Amino acid sequence: MSGSLADRFGKIVHLSSRQGALVDQAGGASAPGQGSRGAAPRRRIRLLNSFDDEYVIGKEVMPSTHSYMEVRFATRKCDGAQAVVKLRFKPKCFRNREDEKSWRFNTEFLLNVPETLGVARLLDVIEDDKAFYVVMERVGGSDLYETLEQEGAVTPAAAQEVLRQLLSSVAFLHRHNAVHKDLKLENVMLDSFNGTKSVPPSAVKVIDFDTLEEWTPAVSRAKDVVGTDQYIAQEAYAGKYSPLSDVFSIGVIAYRLLTGKFPFHDDMFDDEAGENWVGSPKMVQIRKRLKAARVDFSQQVFRDSPQACDLVMRMLASCESHRPSAAVALSHAWLQEDSSGSSSALRSALGPRLEEDLVDDGIIVADH
Repeated sequence: MSGSLADRFGKIVHLSSRQGALVDQAGGASAPGQGSRGAAPRRRIRLLNSFDDEYVIGKEVMPSTHSYMEVRFATRKCDGAQAVVKLRFKPKCFRNREDEKSWRFNTEFLLNVPETLGVARLLDVIEDDKAFYVVMERVGGSDLYETLEQEGAVTPAAAQEVLRQLLSSVAFLHRHNAVHKDLKLENVMLDSFNGTKSVPPSAVKVIDFDTLEEWTPAVSRAKDVVGTDQYIAQEAYAGKYSPLSDVFSIGVIAYRLLTGKFPFHDDMFDDEAGENWVGSPKMVQIRKRLKAARVDFSQQVFRDSPQACDLVMRMLASCESHRPSAAVALSHAWLQEDSSGSSSALRSALGPRLEEDLVDDGIIVADH
């Protein structure tokens, strides 16, 4: 695995980048998220007297790590539809007005991202005097972390199919100018996983969009480092999030699925609460550690499948410009190997623009 970056990753090609604006036939540009004449009305956060007017709140789904937040099951009164609702209690759910303004903007941005097969639907966002209520699709199955805890390591074929579906979903989000910023095992749901460790089509869904934001090449750097240890790309510790930082997170997921281990030593991540602001000495230190870290690719699974090793190595590249985009990673030779025939169905689900996106998805791509 030694050699220059060119030897390891191939030629790096910078193709034209779409700037996130929609251009009409007359040549004028509209801001991302603005619809053309005749488009569906823009969805917004709804203000109600009480959330209880429309939903019945049920038992807790999981404990929250934040005192101002709860995650509960809910039932919609008008039709009995089941959902999961994330409650953000006022007034402590935001640090300041700027924080609240940013959350409102990105929440309404997410409300207007088109639906796709592998991303949990955001059904509604409601505000009353007590709280904000983020109402989400109730997804069956268990998350990837729980699956690995219960089943142990998955087969390479199962990991391959999980990654196909995950990359398809994330490529869709990126195509609509969205970055997730906290992709991890716990935020990927897997339904219908069986004893043979096979993964059926449409079984994988991305969840939890607290950190999701609109992204364009001109977006300003983040002020805080968000995400989860191990999954955060080195450039994100300097506030530079992009679709390629999401790809790094998927690389970590891939490495964990294939080897049963995380790629980095846990003791690299020793920050304390309150140290996650961009430019803090601890964020600078962790970034330096990640840039210098060497990932072990000597495991048997990588010797057995050099193509799998090649893809994971590319996604985990320290320099973001050496990573493939999600759409290009989806076209990698290892993921094109036929396992269950579901790949073509997923490609169709992404829409007619996918073939174009494999060539130019508006992000730096790697030429294999």
